[in-house]
Amino acid sequence: MVRPGNPWRLALAACAAMPSPTLAQSLIPMVEGPGACAVELREVLRLGGPGDPGTIGSRPEITRTAAGEYIVASVENRGQLLVFDEEGGFRDRFGRGGDGPGEFRVPGRIRVGPDGSLWVLDLVNRRITQVSQEGGLLETTDIRSLHGLDFVALAAGERHAISGFGQIDDRLSATTEIVGSDGVRLASLGAVPVASWVVNFFRAPIALDGQGRVWTTRAGEYGFEAWDPEGGSEPVIRLGGDPQWFDPGPPQPGAPVTAPAPSIVISLRVDRGLLWAGTWVADENREANAAAAPSPLDLDRLLDTILDVIDPASGALIARTRRDEALRGSGDDQLLFGVREEGGIARAVIFEPALAGPDCPVTNPSGR
Repeated sequence: MVRPGNPWRLALAACAAMPSPTLAQSLIPMVEGPGACAVELREVLRLGGPGDPGTIGSRPEITRTAAGEYIVASVENRGQLLVFDEEGGFRDRFGRGGDGPGEFRVPGRIRVGPDGSLWVLDLVNRRITQVSQEGGLLETTDIRSLHGLDFVALAAGERHAISGFGQIDDRLSATTEIVGSDGVRLASLGAVPVASWVVNFFRAPIALDGQGRVWTTRAGEYGFEAWDPEGGSEPVIRLGGDPQWFDPGPPQPGAPVTAPAPSIVISLRVDRGLLWAGTWVADENREANAAAAPSPLDLDRLLDTILDVIDPASGALIARTRRDEALRGSGDDQLLFGVREEGGIARAVIFEPALAGPDCPVTNPSGR
């Protein structure tokens, strides 16, 4: 460490996670049809322009700070992160490419600390770097035992829950590991052996709920688990579904966006008691343009996004929408964004998701 057609069912089962076990609940089938509650996506702003000294890139990571600024990381910027103000105007950049302290090879997921600092996951250097609001190096946590894809900070950054791939008991596994700030692995949350690390390559999404539980996804499945980060060999909540539209497909040689694209759970958040899950699925219109080679910036021609809102206490589907574009979650877990090509320039379109309709629960994440 360096310091400075088939009916879709969703079921819920409670499992023992603490030394004193609890009885597992019976599987609860999902109620077909979410009723008159819908997901709305309100466009907030767009990032990226021809005058910016950098690019949004084809596969960016974006987060919003407490001050309303937007931080963008993309491999095309060679280790530099871009800072945009709350109106979407370019403001600053920080970082540089490399392997040294405060340098990045492929900066990925960005999380915001309670003090306004940033934690940046480097996918190639396999570490989490904490920087100040001004971009100065505060701390580096080495996680070379893992191919980390996503993470959340625990105990104000003293620990991290990191999802990705690693050698667990001498087997390549999709896993979520609790890692201390010194890089030491403290616990494993549900390692699952896999044949290839490219399964769910783009993201193994992970989220925290209001009770401090760590929510994870299962590689190649439409399933979600909540874990007590303090310990336990089983999740405290397990949600599992088999929707007709979810097709994990075989492991792909490289990034899984070839046609037809396999289904990938790409975003996860728990907001005011509801679980929001975004899943990439093969574009419904893919066959019509399969002969055309898509732009590297245009995932929308390969992928649709299905966004489900689920009540984890009952397994009930609250709302669902399908969008004809590839949407990802932001590092602050409040927004969604897509990348569109406009005049040969990549622009990020930021959306705020909310529930709307007479059948929406009072735990409406938008407060509306």
